[in-house]
Amino acid sequence: MITATDTGPAPRPADDKGPGPDHVPVLVVGGSLSGLSAAVLLAHHGVKCLVVERRSGIGTHPRSRVLTARSGEVFRSVGLEPAIDAVSSRPSGWFHARTLADATYTRLGAPGDPTLPVSPAGSRLCDQNRLEPILLAEARRRGARVLFGRELTGFVQDPYGVTARILDRSTGRSRTVRCCYLLAADGTRSPVREALGIALHGRRGAPRFLSTVFAADLDPVLHGRRPTAVVFPDREVLFARGTPHAPLWEYGIPDIPLATGAREEELGRYARDRLRRVTGLPGLEPDVHSVLRWGASAVVAERFGEGRVFLLGDAAHTMPVIGGLGGNTGIQDAHNLAWKLAAVLHGSADGRLLDTYDAERSRVAAHTLWHVLATARALPEALDPETLQLGYLYPDPAGGPDAGPCEDPYHPTGRPGSRAPHLWLPQDGDRARVSVLDLFGAGFTLLAGPLGQRWLPAGTRAAAGSGAPFHAYRIGGPHAGLRDPRRAFPALYGIGPDGAVLVRPDGYVARRWETAPRTDTALEHAVCEALARPAYCAPESVRGAA
Repeated sequence: MITATDTGPAPRPADDKGPGPDHVPVLVVGGSLSGLSAAVLLAHHGVKCLVVERRSGIGTHPRSRVLTARSGEVFRSVGLEPAIDAVSSRPSGWFHARTLADATYTRLGAPGDPTLPVSPAGSRLCDQNRLEPILLAEARRRGARVLFGRELTGFVQDPYGVTARILDRSTGRSRTVRCCYLLAADGTRSPVREALGIALHGRRGAPRFLSTVFAADLDPVLHGRRPTAVVFPDREVLFARGTPHAPLWEYGIPDIPLATGAREEELGRYARDRLRRVTGLPGLEPDVHSVLRWGASAVVAERFGEGRVFLLGDAAHTMPVIGGLGGNTGIQDAHNLAWKLAAVLHGSADGRLLDTYDAERSRVAAHTLWHVLATARALPEALDPETLQLGYLYPDPAGGPDAGPCEDPYHPTGRPGSRAPHLWLPQDGDRARVSVLDLFGAGFTLLAGPLGQRWLPAGTRAAAGSGAPFHAYRIGGPHAGLRDPRRAFPALYGIGPDGAVLVRPDGYVARRWETAPRTDTALEHAVCEALARPAYCAPESVRGAA
């Protein structure tokens, strides 16, 4: 158990040359999916961080399998798509069968990846133990320090930062780390969350499941089929794991008659017997890699931070495995928080910008969890996975009417608070193409319509006034750098030919102008507002602001 208080010693003066704590802008506690994603994204925005993980290394159990289209877009924005493609595959679909030996399977849902029409990345099947090494290598390449076998044992907040105690589990020695902000990505039982006294809403640890990862030659009954998953009558599921070149399988079943304290050998024997039945191979001798008995929690923290400490991933919310949305929600927590921390640390944003992290992400987590549970219960209100992946909305940063928690990603609006819609734009004649989403990620981005020439010099002034990274593009029209031969961009984003949208570094629309504003300072005001710097934002009169 760790200890935490909300007041403590002020940071050591800058001119004090005596021995003191190590200093780092951001300390990330937890080196799994969410923590490593945060390290990569912080480094992408030029923020140095230290990641400490109590385990001796990356986990070997595959754990999460689905990488949603939105997470694919996040990793595409930092150049990791090719590396992920090398260890992943595209989903082929879920099926129902009595056993794997059935001559035909019944398809559950539509074939293929339904997100590809609205996302440049699409969804993938990528085992977590294959994704995490990619994130670890990229975080270190970009300058993040990641230390395994290190455990947070206590921390103290003060108005200027956080002082943390880190234990080296191999030597028993402790060190002090001073940071501006602490990110808790330390799992479902988050010691940081518990030390802060942040309660959870929902149900923990039930129902229980048995999960077995194994290798076996199933070709005699698959006959060349490679389903994403097969569901059997007793709610048993067989998932395709690994890659087509190095296939693994995971068998899962809800609850089992064995005692809670059953040893791994007994669990393994039970799993082997069940596998022989569901595969239709009575002589099957699977090479069992791991057997795990676990409880499915469904909880959301009552708040996602306190002071200079923020929760993300399983520390903030834990979801059942249905749809694979839990780990992906953690990736998007990191995506939302990283650019805001960078803006505050680099001095371009007011610290109040960080308050929007809880306001935006806690709503998404609660909404996603409700619909995951609704899906599990086959409730008609349950939203489809594509809407939960790509359609969630943040509150309008300009204070406009709340449009609700999500919109249909197949009919995007481009409204403030929504994910900027994907659109392919041809390049190099028509031999290549770029997605509009590929323009985001390094700072704020202004997208102007084909007659929006006057927006470009306004973008230069906004960049100079805010100090934040800023890029401006005109899409379509004469001599535009980005062609739009179908003239699809204005309608997709809900603007006229001389309108524009301002997009945040995480690809969410911050402001939209249907037509050119009357004042030349409208864009500067919008950037300041998006950075929570109202002192610099005088009232504006904008014609056609949406």
